[in-house]
Amino acid sequence: MPMSPNRSLRLGATLLLSFSSLPALAGRPLVTDDASVVAPGMCQVEMSAQRDPGQGWFIPACNVANDWEVGAGFGGVRHEGAWRRALAVHAKTLFRPLTEDGWGAGVTFAQQQLTGLNGAQEGLRDRSATLILSIPIASWAIVHANVGGIEHRAAGHGARTWATALETTHGHTGLSLETFGERGAYRTWQAGWRWSAVPDVLDLDAAWGVQHCDGVRANYAVLGLTWTFPR
Repeated sequence: MPMSPNRSLRLGATLLLSFSSLPALAGRPLVTDDASVVAPGMCQVEMSAQRDPGQGWFIPACNVANDWEVGAGFGGVRHEGAWRRALAVHAKTLFRPLTEDGWGAGVTFAQQQLTGLNGAQEGLRDRSATLILSIPIASWAIVHANVGGIEHRAAGHGARTWATALETTHGHTGLSLETFGERGAYRTWQAGWRWSAVPDVLDLDAAWGVQHCDGVRANYAVLGLTWTFPR
């Protein structure tokens, strides 16, 4: 049975926003955002590749005015048997920076676009805003919580978004477990692993997740890296 236009838009938005993991907003492999930004005078590049569905991202970001992080990048998402170009931009600022012994809070604004969906010229364009809270619960563990909203411009409606995560660190290795989603659309569970190959310079990461959308369950796997360097 052919897919209805509304459902195609909804699934396309889900592909862009959930499987792309709101690219470059959180410290990889987290999808849940954290109350930190790239250090002053520094930039970073996040790259990732995902299977089921296939996609890849290249997202540079830099510190601006100490408490702001601004990033913009591009990628490709496989949808309906074809690769679609994808663009993403974001800006994040902190109300209170996260420290080892104190909570942190901030806000992120983002826009993502998937071009050429179903022959449309404008494709899918979604805008979102997210409030962030990060709370250390031990010297080796932090809890993150997000709440926000998203506007699906092509579909003409908005929705609430949410995410929670537990992030742990053991030497050069980090482990995470999180759940995130969009009210009335999808929910996802994801487990992640991170290894600092060169501390404060090069991190490698991997994640595996399970998403539920419109009664359909889908598994996915992601590999990525983060490179940090002086501006």
